[in-house]
Amino acid sequence: MPTEFILPINNFRGEYDFLSNFFRHPFAWRDIEWQTSEHAFQAVKTTTMEEFEYVKNADSPAKAKRRGREIRCREDWEQIKEAAMLDILRAKFAPESWLASKLVATGSAELIEENKWHDNVWGVCFCPKCAKKKGRNLLGKTLMQIRAELKEGLS
Repeated sequence: MPTEFILPINNFRGEYDFLSNFFRHPFAWRDIEWQTSEHAFQAVKTTTMEEFEYVKNADSPAKAKRRGREIRCREDWEQIKEAAMLDILRAKFAPESWLASKLVATGSAELIEENKWHDNVWGVCFCPKCAKKKGRNLLGKTLMQIRAELKEGLS
């Protein structure tokens, strides 16, 4: 009997916009209310409270991302950024939340943050310039890890 083929989810827009770090849905992380996971991720890079507030209070996730590029990053950022993202997304997709239910409902589909803005760390860029590069898809892998954790918690 043939195995069922499941298409990957590679577009975090429309039906799957909730997978994006730009998805607007308030959630609590570290006793702070965040507008988006992008705001939290960019703010945690900072070294001062002033920069933290500057990023946290951005009026859009795109602006939070831009502000995150303007601030001075903590020295250990490259060593901790993946763990920070995992922790932030665990809060966003908290068990029993409707977002957790939506993530679990993606089944066993591979989650790939396909993009055209040359992000081959958190996603996979499919532009001609990046065609020969292999994206790490850390966002997709992190989401799949959380989905597996949520499914395990349901058993």
